[in-house]
Amino acid sequence: MIALGPVGASLGGVALFAGSGLGLAELSPALRRIPLARRLGYSYLLGLVAVAGALYALSHFAAVPLRAPAVWTIAAALAGAGLGARMVRVVRVVRVGRAGRSPSIQDDVTPRRSLVSRLGGAVPLACFGVMAIVCCGLLAEAATNPEMDWDGRMTWSTQARYIRAAGTVDAEVLRNRRWSVTHPQYPLLLPVAQVAVLEAFAQGEDSHAYRALYVGCFVAWLLVLYDGARRLAGRIPAALAVLFAALVPFFAHGEGGAFSAYSDLPLAGFYGAALALLLLGPRRLASGWAAGLFLAGAVLAKNEGLLLAGVVLALAAGRALAALRAAGREHGPGPAARRLVRRRLLGTAIAGALAIAALALLVSWRAGVPNREDEAYLSRFGLADLWPGLVSHFYVLARACVGRMITYMDWTTFWWMIPAVLAAGRRRLPLVLLAAAAAPPAIGWLAYAVNPQPAFVASVTWDRFLLQASVPLMLLVAGALADILQRRRRARTPPRELAPTAR
Repeated sequence: MIALGPVGASLGGVALFAGSGLGLAELSPALRRIPLARRLGYSYLLGLVAVAGALYALSHFAAVPLRAPAVWTIAAALAGAGLGARMVRVVRVVRVGRAGRSPSIQDDVTPRRSLVSRLGGAVPLACFGVMAIVCCGLLAEAATNPEMDWDGRMTWSTQARYIRAAGTVDAEVLRNRRWSVTHPQYPLLLPVAQVAVLEAFAQGEDSHAYRALYVGCFVAWLLVLYDGARRLAGRIPAALAVLFAALVPFFAHGEGGAFSAYSDLPLAGFYGAALALLLLGPRRLASGWAAGLFLAGAVLAKNEGLLLAGVVLALAAGRALAALRAAGREHGPGPAARRLVRRRLLGTAIAGALAIAALALLVSWRAGVPNREDEAYLSRFGLADLWPGLVSHFYVLARACVGRMITYMDWTTFWWMIPAVLAAGRRRLPLVLLAAAAAPPAIGWLAYAVNPQPAFVASVTWDRFLLQASVPLMLLVAGALADILQRRRRARTPPRELAPTAR
């Protein structure tokens, strides 16, 4: 246990998850080869899932108390494992070098370059400067002011208080029906993460030091978005897309954004990180378990996280099979193509296994928690109610959703500019990303269709589904920007003079 003030505990909580995640990233070749600045985004989310998920499982299955010794033991084990793996690789490279042979593994050290050249030029550097100012302002606000949002105080932070007081995720107040609890079966990953921060740094029950972990999720979300957009579209389009996202008011200040204690922003990060690794990342088996941890985080963060995990797995498997079909159109799939597809499918299967393990934990925990004061969407789903609800509520839902998207204080002109950018760069719109971006809003509409008050629920939750879809959506924007910039460069480039023909 380390006793710090609120500001120190806020920064310490961010460092706790980032350090644990960096240790895990060292165990994955797919992650440790990513430059450190971009790797920090994946590492923070990995650390959040690993520390909070391990506490969740150990508390439920082994009755390990949610106290500082358990938090520091898990964090130290993760960081120590990564440090040990790093030292083993360094020793191996040194030995191979002394033997006069070329190293058989890639060294992670790259030649030193200036900051401007590493970021890709003046435009990305300026974008990152603005984003740094935004993130520092968010962190300062979170470290110095208490939580003010609605659902965060009503649901997730209240659950964190319950389980911290009981020292277990199986708190009596959740498991006993006589207690009035709002949404008692909501997954507890983020409340457990709040408890981990408060316990690790000896904070009182009224401390708001846990708020900084959500700002850390905002920074990680931006870094994951930049990494995926850079692979897809290049440096300048990626930097512009991320700057565009960082300046949207809702992502920072809305109910679900960095200022709040909702689980939607972490879910958007988990969903986007898994997509980036399985669809845009290197084709290594190590990507499978890392993406699986992100999918596990999605399952344990919110109810709709399970559906989003299924979307990621379906898209990854479908893309692998499509690659095999494309390779076999002309000459038949060769051995190299079959091996590549098998590796992709095996990586997807590993990710799915970790998501299933997280689902097993969630189902086991929920078995002892009677549901009450909840919409109970799953019990309402049925074709007899779903289709009539979609048809009869279409107008009121469309009106409520569009009304939220044109709210200037939350979105400014974001939803006016997105269609224009995508239309201008329409040649760079991968269908797999279109499907990934459409999945969260589609889940929202299905839930609204079976709700007795669809317009009201849509007016207060639609923004959150848009937030969950933000990473694939902004990847599409980056691809469109790349197409626009490429065509602009071609228009400015004068045609080459024809070489004189020989007479």
